[in-house]
Amino acid sequence: MFDFLVYNKFKFRKWDKLSLEDRAFAFQKLEMIQARKLHRPVAQVIFREMDEHLKGQFIPERNIIFLNKMFVTEDSLRFDGMFTLFHEGRHAFQHHVCFSGEELGIFSKARKWKKNFGGYINGAEDEYSFYAMQPVERDANKYALSRLKSFKYRFIEDRYYNATVVFEEKCFDDDKFRAKEELGMFYQHKLAKRQEEEYNKHF
Repeated sequence: MFDFLVYNKFKFRKWDKLSLEDRAFAFQKLEMIQARKLHRPVAQVIFREMDEHLKGQFIPERNIIFLNKMFVTEDSLRFDGMFTLFHEGRHAFQHHVCFSGEELGIFSKARKWKKNFGGYINGAEDEYSFYAMQPVERDANKYALSRLKSFKYRFIEDRYYNATVVFEEKCFDDDKFRAKEELGMFYQHKLAKRQEEEYNKHF
């Protein structure tokens, strides 16, 4: 199937006619496209009931992306679901690059990601900024936002698309301001120190 035919399924006039199973399959096809673009294995996309604050999760051991079922049941959230799929798919890429066995450059992003995974900070158990500003999370959000914005001319007339882009842009920018408020002006130093502490607990 051509990529544009998959993208077009997210237009409301087509989305509205899809069954829940077909909507889920559209997300799986979207994941197949993203995996090809990032040169990584395709992950299985599974929808399930989650707390509304938990949007998705990538399970590297099983190469599965879990997404909140609300993305296929609520029409207004399909672009939020798209952003989340891009975000979790980026994590799949990060894992693929970090643990494929290839040597990582000393100053490469992948080296920073691998160390971050070794001392990953769970957002549910710590200050939000320590979670959100981690290298792997910051990169995943930046990538997902970029991919979502690349569809500007395809979905420009959809108010839910535009609202999602504005919301995610604001969240991305606000995370940096929130880090300054929670951790102070030298938040980057505190983040690096905290991540080093977490890494040392495991290695």
